[in-house]
Amino acid sequence: MPVTALLARRTLIALCVLLGSFAGQAQQAELGKCSLRPRVIQGALFVDNRRWCVESVVDDPRIEPMAFTALEAAPDGTLYATRPLTGQIMAVRDTDGDDYPDTMETFAAGLTLPNGLAYHQGALYAAGGANIYRISDKGEKAQIAADLPSGGGFWTGGLAIGDDDRIYAAVGAPCENCEFDEADRGAILSMALDGSDQQVVAFGFRRPADVAFYRGQLWTLDSSPRQAQQGALDELNQVERGGWYGFPYCLGKDHINIPSDERGCAQSIQPRLLFGAGATPASLAAYPYATLPGVEDTLIVALGGDPAQINFSGYKVVMIHFDENNQPLGVTLLLPYRYESLKPAFEPYDSDGYFSPHVITLSEQGWGIYPQQPLAVAVNSRGWIYISLTGGQIIALRPVHELPPDESAASPAK
Repeated sequence: MPVTALLARRTLIALCVLLGSFAGQAQQAELGKCSLRPRVIQGALFVDNRRWCVESVVDDPRIEPMAFTALEAAPDGTLYATRPLTGQIMAVRDTDGDDYPDTMETFAAGLTLPNGLAYHQGALYAAGGANIYRISDKGEKAQIAADLPSGGGFWTGGLAIGDDDRIYAAVGAPCENCEFDEADRGAILSMALDGSDQQVVAFGFRRPADVAFYRGQLWTLDSSPRQAQQGALDELNQVERGGWYGFPYCLGKDHINIPSDERGCAQSIQPRLLFGAGATPASLAAYPYATLPGVEDTLIVALGGDPAQINFSGYKVVMIHFDENNQPLGVTLLLPYRYESLKPAFEPYDSDGYFSPHVITLSEQGWGIYPQQPLAVAVNSRGWIYISLTGGQIIALRPVHELPPDESAASPAK
C-alpha cells in the first residue's frame, strides 16, 4: 500500500475514534442531563436551574407535617431522616443502582422525639428528648445517654460529632421567653461517644435548633420569641467554649429582652449573622465541596419561617459566604429563586443589622415553597444537598449534568 494511502487510512481511523469518543461523551452528558431524569421537579419549586437540578427523593403528603426534622447522609449513600412524632428514623436507600436514594423504610422505631442525627464511624447517633441513641448499620440500638435536660420548652435539637470524637448536642430553653436557672438548658452540651463526661460548652440560647462544624469551628442557630415582631433578632452563632449568648436577657445585636441587674448585653457574645425575626433558622450544614458551582465553602441554612407571623423572613434556604476571618460576606438564595424576578440571588451582608433578602415577597407572589417550610438540610459525600420540607417532602439539589458515580466523587473546595 502506498505511503500516502496508509497515512490517509490511519488518519481516517484516528478521526473515527475521536468522533466516537466525542459521541460517547455527548451521550453520557445527555444521559446525565437534568431534564431527562425521572425524578426532576418541574415548576413546583424554584431553584437556579442553570446551575443546579432539583429532584424528588420523598413525596408523601400523608406523612404528618413535622416529619423529617433532621437529615443525615451516610458514606454508603443512605439518607436518614427523623420522624419525631412517630418516634421513627427512616432510611432512604438506592435500590436501582443509580446511587440515588429512592426507597424509604423504617430504620429505627420506639425512640423519644428523635430530632437530631449524626453519622460517625459506622453508626448513626440520634438525639431525642432526654436521650441520645447509637444505632448500628444493622439497626441495633443502644441508649448511650438518658439524662439530657428535657420536659417542657423546646425539643432537643441537632447533633454533631467533632474531630475530637465527642458528641455535641443542642438543648433548647425550658420556656418560650422567661428567666430560668438550669445551666444545661438553652445550651450546647458535649460528651464522649459513650455518653459519659457530659459538659456545658456554651449557654444563653433560646432555640439552638442545630449544630454543625464548618472550617473546624462549631456553629449553631437561635431564634427570638414570637412577641419579637421586628428587628434583627434571629441568629447564626459561632460557638465559643464557656461563652454566654444572651438569652433570655438579650436578643440579636444588643437588643434588651428581659431587664436584669445581673447580666448586661455587653457580656454576651455577638452573633455572626442576624436574620429578621420570624426567619426561624431550623437547620444548617457545611458545604466543603466543589460539586455545585457557586456553593463552594459556604454554610447552608434552612429558614423555616413562622406561620404565626405575617412577614416572610423564612420559608427559604440560603447559603452564607464568609471571609477568611469567618465574617459573613453575604447570602445567596438556594430556594426559592427564579431568573424572571430580575433580582440577584446574592445579597451582601450588612453587619449593622437586618438581614432580609429582597426576595422577601416570593411567597406572597404565589410561588416558592410557602406555605410549606424547610425543616432540615444535609450534604452527602458527593456534594448533593438534601432539603426536607413540611408536607412529607425531601428534595435533592444536584449538578445539572451528573457524572457516573465512579467519576463524580466530590472534591473539597479550594
